[in-house]
Amino acid sequence: EGATLDGMKSSRMFHMTNGCSLYLEALHFVDGRSDDNGGAVRADGAGDIAMKDVSFTGCEASESGGGMYVENSGDVSLEGASFSECTAGTYGGGMYMRNSGDVSLEG
Repeated sequence: EGATLDGMKSSRMFHMTNGCSLYLEALHFVDGRSDDNGGAVRADGAGDIAMKDVSFTGCEASESGGGMYVENSGDVSLEGASFSECTAGTYGGGMYMRNSGDVSLEG
């Protein structure tokens, strides 16, 4: 259950900067696309990111983080997250993280 965001292979759904934090629950990212980093979600200089029961399906980035890209941001917590058929041209088909806080992956 939950909501679905469909990028229709033409857009990223979230781009956080300037310390912005994000909490999402029961959300499905489908067919997100970026010509650079983060096909569905990009966090660059963001705060903490927490997601529960989320899925990323068919998301793609030309560079890194097909599903999710996190750089120079806070802590990241994913509980019950799944990545399926996500691709990236350089690094991290599902998720790419760099120079960020603690990472917690559960379930």
